[in-house]
Amino acid sequence: MLARSRKWNRSPIRHFSSSLRAQFGKPFVIWIHGYQASFRLSTTHCAQVARDLNIDANVLTFDWASSESVLGYTRDVEQISRSTKHLVDLLEAINNEVNPPKIIIIAHSLGCRLACLALEKLYSDANTRSLKLDHVIFLAPNVDREEFDRNFKSALQALVNKLTIYVTSDDNALLPGKLLYNVDSIGRPEQFSPDTNLDEIQTFLYYEKQLPGKIDLVDVSFSPKKDVLLKHRLFLERPVLEDLYWLIRDDYPAAKRHLLKYKGSKADYWVIPP
Repeated sequence: MLARSRKWNRSPIRHFSSSLRAQFGKPFVIWIHGYQASFRLSTTHCAQVARDLNIDANVLTFDWASSESVLGYTRDVEQISRSTKHLVDLLEAINNEVNPPKIIIIAHSLGCRLACLALEKLYSDANTRSLKLDHVIFLAPNVDREEFDRNFKSALQALVNKLTIYVTSDDNALLPGKLLYNVDSIGRPEQFSPDTNLDEIQTFLYYEKQLPGKIDLVDVSFSPKKDVLLKHRLFLERPVLEDLYWLIRDDYPAAKRHLLKYKGSKADYWVIPP
């Protein structure tokens, strides 16, 4: 099933709502793609994730119409803001007209910012503040740290039961946003250290401070990666897909999945073993 943010009118929404109601009883998983992803690439990735997860759920892709260009980052950031209402409308339609047992968002890269903006909008409206998401999953989130602190953490705390964040400290695809656009992404550690674990601990301690008890941080740094894009597209890696499988299908907590708890960490900081 596909949900696009470009063109909405009453007829497609009515038909789409009917198809949603026909799927009552199954969890809804919404895939939100990242920067520089075409509609075709986004649907391909969504289909691949749905196939590999192999779970009894309705999986939708929300296309926010990326510019599909390496140089289109600024335009994509603007498009994210314009697409927020459409994602809010989709979440409201699923919640009110279908009321599935679970609503799960899986967002990648810049798509994580779109998810945060939508949750902020839902939280700011008394009529939608009661909407609850069972799980939100961020993959290599490209969300500015200051914006996260200022605007998003209250909505995540109130509307999301659990937040799982997959990061890798050598995700260099997030570096241009810092160098060219001054985006200090929460997907990268605040300080660089040659010790990967120290980087990830910095990141986790930051999250845990903002949303205590709400987050599992999963470190993917030890998983082998062939190139820069694969470091950023964590969802294409078998260990991540396997972890998502147990997380979404059986709602297993991190302690019951094939993860290692980092030594010396009393909080929920987990490592996918090499």
